[in-house]
Amino acid sequence: MTETLTNRQINIMQTLVSMLESKEPIKITTAELAKRCEITEAAIYKHFPSKRKIYEGLVDFCEENIFPRISSIKKEVSSPETPFNICTLILAFCEKNKGICKILTREVLTPDEIKIEEKVNHLFERFELEIKLAFQNYEQSSKAKFNLTPTDSAGLIISILEGKIQSFVRSNFKRKVLEEWNEYSSKLMLTIYK
Repeated sequence: MTETLTNRQINIMQTLVSMLESKEPIKITTAELAKRCEITEAAIYKHFPSKRKIYEGLVDFCEENIFPRISSIKKEVSSPETPFNICTLILAFCEKNKGICKILTREVLTPDEIKIEEKVNHLFERFELEIKLAFQNYEQSSKAKFNLTPTDSAGLIISILEGKIQSFVRSNFKRKVLEEWNEYSSKLMLTIYK
């Protein structure tokens, strides 16, 4: 989101995220959201014309928080860990913003919210591209040998990353995906690098 959010918009988005973190299945309606925000439905629609726009705002929040940090990671000296550090960053964000994971896994999206699904797909495509570029930068700067191409390496990593986020949601946010990732990454390095 390029425009500055109002305090009310932030409150609505935070309330929706907390609803998504609920362990019990909950139907997300604007009426329920308004009730939890202690405002009217009309007030919600004043700030967001639809629930879809709130979801879009949350995906934008992901982009605005993750990609500048990925840029910072990539500015450091290219190393074999750089692509894995990008994944660590994404999983740390997910552990901190549990409710957003249900949007990233598309669990809460309805068939009417196809644009959100496209936005989430684009987000993961960007993650994969950043990981691929990190592998390519390391390959070029170090002349390291790979068992897999940077493209295949990034594809493998993004598949595991999506699976980790999915298992985090499925466990009702109990799994320690960041700890698991730290164990996996050393094994993946042995698979990817010669």
